[in-house]
Amino acid sequence: MRWKKNMEPIDHSCLQDILIEDEEGDIRPMSEPYFKAKQIAPGTWQVLSDGDYTYVLEGDDELICIDGGSGAGNIRAFCQTLSDKPLYRLFNTHNHFDHTANNYLFDVVYMSEKCYAGRCQPFGELAALDFPDDYPVVFLKDGDVVNLAGRELEVYNIEEHCTGSLQFLDRKNRILFCGDELNGNFFDSRISVEHSFRNVQRWMSFRNAYDVLCAGNGIHDAVYVDRYYETLKYILEGHANEGAEFYTPYEDRRSTVSSRDGKPVYARRSPHMDSVADAMRAAGFEKHLELTGGRGCFCFMRKLTPDGLFDRQLEKNGCRVCYYLNKIWDKQAEENSCTATLSVLK
Repeated sequence: MRWKKNMEPIDHSCLQDILIEDEEGDIRPMSEPYFKAKQIAPGTWQVLSDGDYTYVLEGDDELICIDGGSGAGNIRAFCQTLSDKPLYRLFNTHNHFDHTANNYLFDVVYMSEKCYAGRCQPFGELAALDFPDDYPVVFLKDGDVVNLAGRELEVYNIEEHCTGSLQFLDRKNRILFCGDELNGNFFDSRISVEHSFRNVQRWMSFRNAYDVLCAGNGIHDAVYVDRYYETLKYILEGHANEGAEFYTPYEDRRSTVSSRDGKPVYARRSPHMDSVADAMRAAGFEKHLELTGGRGCFCFMRKLTPDGLFDRQLEKNGCRVCYYLNKIWDKQAEENSCTATLSVLK
């Protein structure tokens, strides 16, 4: 499908037999538009649809959105109802499809150049739909400033969760819009702990400018950045082996019922992780699944990587950090990556 300005939302009717439930128990088909807004600061709203949260920011003469989720319907039109100022620009924190599916609804999308190639790769049920991938894009880089007139957003390119990830600092309201790079549930170091520590050091370098993390999965106190800093530092100081191999991971919210009228029910916004549980069983990770009652979750995805047997979780300083025991230092991670690649080639 080719993009055109002011195009209608894509038809999601093929998803009508999949149901999703919000926090209040409202269960609707995945094909049905659903939007709920909550004001979180002056001229700032968090919007729930499906996929990760969208944030709407009001400047003196326009609105913008940060991430557009992946829900049915026209999220741009809904967000426009929050203010009489025009809305035409969307900013992506990164290119995962639960953030970028609705990019095509906007006049122009801003992202990192590194995110461009992977911006339109549907996953899960959304793979059945045809999304435009030729909408107008403007590239942002570290150090850029988005001027909303009366409100500036500083752009940071710090890559932890995804290559090319951007974060947007609103000094006026003391908010860091951080996508999936930071949250208050767990810190998932998929690279080396040393690299992750440097990333957190960077976030700490302007820590006096924000109190709140507006993340893809919700709103969190920025004190978690301090806690992640201390915990990663502790691991690097020779305590890597203290992390547990068999641990109860963080799980996103789950629906109160698993099915209704023969149709599966999932929690709105939360990723659907049934396939992860199936893959875990096939790979022989039954003991790990016992800790979640047989449920798959985001943290367990690391078990399915070539060196996933070596991961750990450390709970300390009021937070939890997931990391790889064989990826503590940068050089060590590089060597393990080469070894894993060679083993696959064989």
